[in-house]
This record gives sequence, structure tokens and C-alpha cells, in this order.
Amino acid sequence: MTPFGIAFHHATQHGVLTSVHIPDSPEPVPDTVLSQLASDEADLARQLRGYGQVQFVGGRIALRRACEQLGVRPPALLRDDRGAPVLPEGMVGSISHKRTLAVAMVASARGGSLGVDLEEYGPPRLGIEGHVLTESESKAVAPLPDPRKWTSILIRFSIKESIYKALDPYVRRYVGFHEAIVTPDLHGNARVELNLKGGEGPFEADARYEWLHGKLLTSVRIRPAK
Repeated sequence: MTPFGIAFHHATQHGVLTSVHIPDSPEPVPDTVLSQLASDEADLARQLRGYGQVQFVGGRIALRRACEQLGVRPPALLRDDRGAPVLPEGMVGSISHKRTLAVAMVASARGGSLGVDLEEYGPPRLGIEGHVLTESESKAVAPLPDPRKWTSILIRFSIKESIYKALDPYVRRYVGFHEAIVTPDLHGNARVELNLKGGEGPFEADARYEWLHGKLLTSVRIRPAK
């Protein structure tokens, strides 16, 4: 596994995904790697330190390569005032990273905004249930044995992380875990009910999940309801 090398490309129903190996280390990113970025991206990366720099660089390499999978050679992919990546006009994209892997998904903006999240299965952390799940979601997972219960909690947690990213262009604020109810099925889809405390919307949300290379990948497309 070459640090900052491509791990894999993957086509999903929500967009094109590219993943990049990143080192599990806070050491500075070498200039030979920074040279893969646009000059403005590299300048921004040099202002970062530790894991933040590693994750930023891995995410931007993944984002750039995902754009190229769609035939687009993007300019510098910088951040907006809320930290989200800025894509060329007509495109949307999202980044996530988990320890040794950074992923980026890009797609046409015609399908609405996009959020993506990457999670590792273990170790189980059943204690996050009260923070992540609504009362109705907790009732739904209560009868499950612990291994299945953890999987069900993790899927909901990850989809809600993707929802937050996909909603941000519309609501421009933090969206809490209890502002969405997620009901996953057994086929990689999930129904999303939004109960936004600011009264924003209504929105249509399409959520999906899959187990990919030993990790959980979720993505969400959101657009205003017609």
C-alpha cells in the first residue's frame, strides 16, 4: 500500500467514488505528495498540521481523481466558509476518512447535494445509541442481538453523518442526530424522515449503504421536495 496512492475506484448509484491510502501518522506530508495537488491546495495543506494535514491531502487527492473519473480536470478544490469542498460548477462532492483510508465521491449536481461517510465496523460502541438514535429508532433496534444491534446503530450513525453533509448547503448549520429518523432495509437502502428543528425544507432524501473493502460506506443525495 503506497501512502497517498489510489486504493480503488468504485461506481455507486449516487456518484463515482475514489479511495486513497493515507498513513496512520501525524508526520508532515512530503513535498513529493503535495506536488500532486493544485498550488492553492498545497498552500492550504502546508498551513495544516498532524493528522489534519494527512487527511486533507488524502481527501483532496481522492476528490481530484474522482473528478477525473468523470472526465473533469478540476481547478484547485478549496473549502467554503463551513469547511466543505468547493467543486466546479455543475458538480457536487463529499469527502470522508477513517484512519488509513480517505474517500471522495463526486456526481452531477442535477441529483441534488451529496454527503458521504466512511466507518469501520469495530470495535462495537453500543454506548453511542442514546446520542445517535431517536426514541423510535431505539425501539426498532432493542429486540436485536448485540452484533446485529451494533450494525443497525452503525448504519444509522453513518447515514446521519452523510445527511449532515448533504443538508449543509441548504441549511448552513449543524444538524443533530435526532433531527433525522433512518430506517435501513436489508438491501442497502434506507428511508429518511427529516424533522429539522429550524423548520427548513421540505427535502427529498435518498440514502444508501454498502460494506466495501471491510468498511461501511454510506451516501445521501438531498434536494428540495417538489
